[in-house]
Amino acid sequence: MKYTTIIGILLIAIAIVASFVGKIKFGDLLTQPEFVLGLLYGGGLGILIGGIIGWMYKKRNKAQTIQTTKVQDTTPPTGSHNL
Repeated sequence: MKYTTIIGILLIAIAIVASFVGKIKFGDLLTQPEFVLGLLYGGGLGILIGGIIGWMYKKRNKAQTIQTTKVQDTTPPTGSHNL
């Protein structure tokens, strides 16, 4: 989730810089329906990609936890009780 947050912040920064370079007034953009639809599509796409990446990280961490549990179960116990 950290990576998606960093990517999101970078994309917002790029958009802000692009709007200043292009001398675009944000208030005028909000009155155009194409811009509002672009915001909705971009937000939806960001949520979709973030959800997929979060699911992949969760799946990977769960697989690692299961594998470490199997390794711990197969190791013989150590200690002084094996006299």
